[in-house]
Amino acid sequence: MNRKLMPLEAFALIAFFATMPIYSPNVVPLQECLQDNEIMGHFVTPLLVSVAGASAILFAHAATSATGFKRAFLLYSKASPFVYVACMTYFILTSVRVIPAHPTAVTLCGIACGLCLPYVAIWWGKRLEPLRLQQALLLVCVVCASTAIINWVFSILAATPLAVLSIALVALGSFFPSALNRVEHVKDPGRKTAKTRPASSSDNCLQSAGKESVLPNRNEKKTDPLLLPRFMSVLVPALIGLSVFAFHMGVSRESVLDSVSTEILGNLFAALILAPLCFVKSRKPVSVLLFSGVAPVAAAMLLSYMAIASDFEVLENFTSTGIYTFFCMIAQISLALGIAGTHAQEFSARMIWSGFTLLFAIFSISGISLGALLSDKQPLIPQTITALYCAYLIVQSVGSFWKNEAGHSSSSAHANEEHDYAHRCKKLADDFSLSPREQEISTYLGRGHTCTYIAKMLVISESTVYTHARNIYRKVGIQSKEELIQILASKSE
Repeated sequence: MNRKLMPLEAFALIAFFATMPIYSPNVVPLQECLQDNEIMGHFVTPLLVSVAGASAILFAHAATSATGFKRAFLLYSKASPFVYVACMTYFILTSVRVIPAHPTAVTLCGIACGLCLPYVAIWWGKRLEPLRLQQALLLVCVVCASTAIINWVFSILAATPLAVLSIALVALGSFFPSALNRVEHVKDPGRKTAKTRPASSSDNCLQSAGKESVLPNRNEKKTDPLLLPRFMSVLVPALIGLSVFAFHMGVSRESVLDSVSTEILGNLFAALILAPLCFVKSRKPVSVLLFSGVAPVAAAMLLSYMAIASDFEVLENFTSTGIYTFFCMIAQISLALGIAGTHAQEFSARMIWSGFTLLFAIFSISGISLGALLSDKQPLIPQTITALYCAYLIVQSVGSFWKNEAGHSSSSAHANEEHDYAHRCKKLADDFSLSPREQEISTYLGRGHTCTYIAKMLVISESTVYTHARNIYRKVGIQSKEELIQILASKSE
């Protein structure tokens, strides 16, 4: 993100997020104006199906490193914001009854809108690449809290101001990222390529030997068979979390005391709970702290609350809010992890965000379908989903704790020499011509951390860390992590 334009850029992101039609609270005010669930269904269902279809094509194209249809994808990327804004404008005007609602036209509008939405999200993913995990989480918290407030304001607005504000926010949130990217590219054509380190001779040696390259090249024409497994290994917590959130959102539709949507309150409460964690300093990887610490603790607390609330009518009224707050926390953490994944530059923004929108659309459709079939048992469904997912988080956290307990002492033995240690690592990198990423990984290896720990810390795959480690050992002329620790220790003497 551009620091000078950061406030405006954050506001534009809020505008996009607060009007994105695949997130149900954004369309509820329009549905209330329309007062016709059938017409709304003509828009939402085709929208979700086309989002899933477009996302699947984009994800497959990115995952296979395909180079075909370049002109078609270029035209698609440039046209997406314009078509998306036009379709959303038509839908908004139809919802407030400025334009007559024709089912066929609304359906076609939903299809076109869904086809273009994934690439607008990808444009935003590219803008957010510079953010690390805690920075990304803070931004997500601000965006989600602001979206909750906007959703509430929209719910009390009259039709005309609602339409005007909605169209303005749609236009700002859709055009801003692509326009800013083009402006920056015109001012500095080499900006984009400057981020990618050219392959060194040592990298070429590894490639010629049939091994994985140190930094996967997004422009590589050959298909990388390990790209998809690496993607799953790095982002599986985020993918599962976002999928469960989308499914729960599709099934559940409740209000607190018949006045305020649980979706609005849950989003706001989740952002307020997670925001302080953005400033916490921990020796553990932030992703591990969130998914193996915060999430399981929240899951245990929620299960306890649900057990107690069944005996108290007052508490039971707020059970749905607690459940939705929990799932909003998971979704916000998942979005932050996705942003951090693009920052690591192991996977393209297209691959990450098309994968996210694909799963979100599929599980939203599944949740809506199940909710429609079992509407009389809706209160039971969210609680069952919650209990199962909470149990999964708790069991996974306990297993991860026991797995990593053995390596904890070796990791903490080097934690008291931060200032001098950083200087020694820099000297090692200068002496042996290590790349910036290799220097970063050598600092973790020199403290005794495992490749699993490093992968979670940097939000990259373990196989990429192993490749970096092999390259470091070869350049330094050693065979193991223990030798690297000894070299760094000797430099302090």
